[in-house]
Amino acid sequence: MLAFFLLPCSLVVGQQAGCTDPLATNFDALAMTNDGSCKYLPVIHDPALAFELPLVVNETSGLGYFRNKIWTFNDSQGDAVLFAFDTLSGKMLQTMRVRNATNVDWEEVTLDDNYLYIGDFGNNNGTRKDLCIYRIRLDQIPDQKDGAVDAERISFSYPDQTSFLWDKQHNFDCEAFVALNNQLYLFTKNRGDQHSKLYRLNNSPGMQKAELITSFDTHGLITGASLNRQDKEIVLTGYVMKVWTPFVWILFDYDGDDFFSGNKRRIDFLNLTTVQTEGVCYTTGKNLMISAEQTSTFSARVFRFSTARWTDHLSQLSKKRNLRKTFITIDDSTDAADRLRIILNRAPVGAARIDISEPSGKLLKSSAVVVPDENEFGVEIDISTLEPGKYLVSLIYGKKIVSQDFVK
Repeated sequence: MLAFFLLPCSLVVGQQAGCTDPLATNFDALAMTNDGSCKYLPVIHDPALAFELPLVVNETSGLGYFRNKIWTFNDSQGDAVLFAFDTLSGKMLQTMRVRNATNVDWEEVTLDDNYLYIGDFGNNNGTRKDLCIYRIRLDQIPDQKDGAVDAERISFSYPDQTSFLWDKQHNFDCEAFVALNNQLYLFTKNRGDQHSKLYRLNNSPGMQKAELITSFDTHGLITGASLNRQDKEIVLTGYVMKVWTPFVWILFDYDGDDFFSGNKRRIDFLNLTTVQTEGVCYTTGKNLMISAEQTSTFSARVFRFSTARWTDHLSQLSKKRNLRKTFITIDDSTDAADRLRIILNRAPVGAARIDISEPSGKLLKSSAVVVPDENEFGVEIDISTLEPGKYLVSLIYGKKIVSQDFVK
């Protein structure tokens, strides 16, 4: 077992909150916990075209990824049918009919480990009282052939909607949701204030009232959502009202299921004019596909997108820190402000390396050490040249790493 003791008196043990993303314009080097305040420079990106969709799904409205295929459907008044496509060629592989469902206004599809969910909650005029989500067991979906399945119905209402009069500028439309831990999370499409409200439902059939968690100013209409559980990030897609330019929001480093509490980074697709993006889904890793329905100037098609360039630096740093983090403690009992003393308890014998780096991963100092035996072994690192701020100290031996944050 290894143990680190970081001894300078100026090390800060308290959990100061602030922006912890080094790529943000307001990055706070002293912040130990993320308070969701990060701000970023505008980014314009051109997603790569994957393939065009056939006319049978010219109103593609949602995207889901299952068995290495993307699944989509037509919205409002279409058939209660999902279509599966090959992610490389765009070839249609399957159709699946939902026997006991009606497509009033299907807008989104999402999945968890057991079910596929279809959101029939499109509410353009704010008048619907029959909002629902269809739940289909994954093991009932045909593997390769066309087929038909039955669904269970989850009906719901919004706790803060009191008027059901016809109104095009209301805040109770929805076209995006994700599934997590037996809960369903809805992101609304607010034409009234250009925000998105986050609601929570449980995934059990029956009637229930959604729980409002929070809201966020998305500066546009949210039309799709996808969750990457492994990397703990969500992508929302949508477009700017009346301007019809698409965008995505990347949500990451959030707290629990308050998805708007962490970093919120917007990527604009300004070169895709008159494009109505509707669906989004993670495929492998941080790769996604985004669908756009047919418009008067644009055929229905699917684009490729990845969040890696904007979030990988935090994901890799988190993995490195968490590998053996439990073996590190901090002690402020000395007054050696410019020396970092590291004590290895029952360390492996042989050559090792101690690195000090910035939170972004940039290496600042590296010292080779040789552990003479398996007894307690200490080494000091000169940190007098480091500016006050947040750093990472790591011990590297063989293929193993032990890391921990510290603040000078």
